Amino acid sequence: MNTFLAVIALAILVWVLPVYWQKWRRRYLRARPLTPSGYRHLQSALPFYSALAPEAQRELCANVSLFLHDKEFVGCDGLRITDEMRLCVAAWACLLLTGRQNRCYPALRTVLLYPDTYVARETHFEGAIEMTAASAREGESHYLGPVVLSWADIEEDLLHPQQGRNVIVHEFAHKLDEEDGVYDGRPLFTDNESGRNWAPVFREEYERLRHQVIRQEKKTGTGNTGSDEAAGGQASILDPYGAQSPAEFFAVASESFFSIPVELRDHHGKLYAELRAFYHLDPAAWHDENLRGSQHPA
Repeated sequence: MNTFLAVIALAILVWVLPVYWQKWRRRYLRARPLTPSGYRHLQSALPFYSALAPEAQRELCANVSLFLHDKEFVGCDGLRITDEMRLCVAAWACLLLTGRQNRCYPALRTVLLYPDTYVARETHFEGAIEMTAASAREGESHYLGPVVLSWADIEEDLLHPQQGRNVIVHEFAHKLDEEDGVYDGRPLFTDNESGRNWAPVFREEYERLRHQVIRQEKKTGTGNTGSDEAAGGQASILDPYGAQSPAEFFAVASESFFSIPVELRDHHGKLYAELRAFYHLDPAAWHDENLRGSQHPA
């Protein structure tokens, strides 16, 4: 009997101890402050950092500290990884976690950085025939695997945010999407009520973008170079790549939410509201505040 109880106790310890160890480790790494230079790199990567509420700033810095100590950065094609690169990726990746219960991308172990757009092999099937081709990419997120990013494209996105693109946000939105076990454009919510309106809003906006892309393709195919407005539609500010699938739509919408939030709010109000509720952030308000701050009485 004593032996049986000892075996049960040992089994419980083997199951429980790793869980508590991981919790303790995450708390410890989150509590480690950023270095002064790391803090400067973070502020440089996120020019709106000062617009965040103090508690959001503290949470962001804590998650960045965990990310930097928990993830391995690997330079590819001869790229030498710098602290600036690591802080930039970590800052944007962790911005997506602000205000949400999270374990800081627990399935992610490695971030691969290329100096520029890179070529990957892409495999797909046409019926029973397997087709393989080279594909130029700015980034990709592997299911339960690494995130791959092009540093040149990161720099371009941050230099020209008005283009509505941010490859870091795009790929880490995929990482959020995979947490429920499938890429489907619906990330995990804290409760059912939080995501009650998500499906109808995203379905409507996704179909809207798909129809706009189809219209544009038809016009291009017939030699019509007129705009969507001329055809009775309205051009979307969302990247057409989002029409590929619900998962890509979520990633593209997240890019617009953080890069061109005012435009997204003005043109896709319901979509913006759902993303604001999910991310617990209101980027358009940061831009509104900056605009008010830049206006001086004559």
